[in-house]
Amino acid sequence: MPDLLPFLIHLVGLRDPHAEGHSNHVGSLAVAIGRKVDLTAAQLKTLEFAATIHDIGKIAINDFIIHKPGRFTEAEYMMVQQHTILGARIMEKLDLDPLITNTILYHHENFNGTGYPHRLCGDQIPLEARIIRIADTYDALTTNRGYRPAYTHKQAFGIMEKEQAFFDPQLLELFFHIKPSHS
Repeated sequence: MPDLLPFLIHLVGLRDPHAEGHSNHVGSLAVAIGRKVDLTAAQLKTLEFAATIHDIGKIAINDFIIHKPGRFTEAEYMMVQQHTILGARIMEKLDLDPLITNTILYHHENFNGTGYPHRLCGDQIPLEARIIRIADTYDALTTNRGYRPAYTHKQAFGIMEKEQAFFDPQLLELFFHIKPSHS
């Protein structure tokens, strides 16, 4: 796994220059949460790998959509949602731990069952995907986007608290006690 990771990060970065920073931040945040729930060293390694390449499916999304400066139309958003399925398909071909594939597939599932691609809820969502859901959201909120500037750490936590139904409540509470290094 370790030798493959830099290549996959580079691959994602070829499509989106901001993706490498996002990938690394999500990987670091996910590991910090994973440590709080006492994952083993092997589990942390798998989590970090999956978290760092969670958006690999975006390499199969049209450049116009990936680089669009404003908000997506409904149709464009539906295309972007396919990145979880496309990412899982890419990872299946690499014959890695199936948990990596499932984590990538389910990292946009919401704890309350309103996410995508399969509207899973609660413990139906792999723990690693629930962790990445939190780390990914936080990093997205605290990063400049084409349609808005970055939120502060405090603002991001406030938004996540308002949207807490999307996240595993125990993991979110643990995350609120972590001091993310970037923001």
